[in-house]
Amino acid sequence: MKKIIVCLLLAAVLAWSAFNAPFLLAGYAALFSVHNATPGADALVVLGGGIETRLPRALELYRQGYAPVILLTDIRPPSLGIPDFDCSERSIAVAIRDYSQPDAPLAVVPSRNGAKAVSTFDEALDLLHYSRANKYTRLVIVTDDFHTRRALYAFSKVFKGSGVSIEAMGAPNAVFSAANWWHSDAGLKAYLLEPLLMLVYLATSSNLSFLENY
Repeated sequence: MKKIIVCLLLAAVLAWSAFNAPFLLAGYAALFSVHNATPGADALVVLGGGIETRLPRALELYRQGYAPVILLTDIRPPSLGIPDFDCSERSIAVAIRDYSQPDAPLAVVPSRNGAKAVSTFDEALDLLHYSRANKYTRLVIVTDDFHTRRALYAFSKVFKGSGVSIEAMGAPNAVFSAANWWHSDAGLKAYLLEPLLMLVYLATSSNLSFLENY
């Protein structure tokens, strides 16, 4: 009963804000967004979980001189149970790159243990090993706008003391934005779940077995 009451109160607050003060909801969404990248980095890193919007954003940044190469993280691909059918983000990324910017260098950061990344912390640890091998000093991570602050926090924790600085740029979502996220199920899930995930990240500096979010 208490959970139902809390949900009803939250729904009431959201409804009131949407009709009377939508700027409050937009301001809340802005708390999760970080755009602090500058041109001249060693590489653009596209985090897994939304290649359809994140890679086009990385290609745009590539054209603007933010970095000379785009890196993909080695995430666990979905299994559709169809033999010889490649539905990995890597194959989608190659298709997008070949269509819109064929000359853009694209590489995959290998998973350090071969198990594939299943979280932002996994991706950060893989990138740390790769950055040391390639002598990188500055990276720009590209992810969904609502995910930039948490991703940047995770990477900053993992890269602390490494000598590699991490910056972030957000990619627009195909369904919602910070200005209208409360109008869609996807937006509600993203922005209402994000603070809970941020709390988990504040409490740890490594991947948790139950945490499989990008």
